[in-house]
Amino acid sequence: MMKIFVDSQGNWQEYQSWHDEVVMNEPDRFTIVEVDTIPHNMVAPKFINGEFVDAYVEVSAEEIQAKEAAQVASEYEAKFKALDDEIIRAEIIDKDTEYADELRQQREALQVEFMEKRGEL
Repeated sequence: MMKIFVDSQGNWQEYQSWHDEVVMNEPDRFTIVEVDTIPHNMVAPKFINGEFVDAYVEVSAEEIQAKEAAQVASEYEAKFKALDDEIIRAEIIDKDTEYADELRQQREALQVEFMEKRGEL
């Protein structure tokens, strides 16, 4: 077993002791991983999802579009949830139907915006 130092894009290098401090300071960007061997027969290998892959793997337009659509959906899902929670709070807790109606209009506008953005992808 040997250790490698990996960044969030899959770039890696053989482990050195100073990497510990980097990982400690930025754990969401860098990790240290144990591997059995290091590839020598690959074209600029990356370490992604726990395995070495050739860096020059072609990504299809459909894959890129699907990833972008998922990212947009995720972004809007959080906005919808926040508005839905606020609508419930306004109606049930504060008994403020006027504010709840304003929030519903905002949600409808957000839904239109979301559908337009999805249509662009």
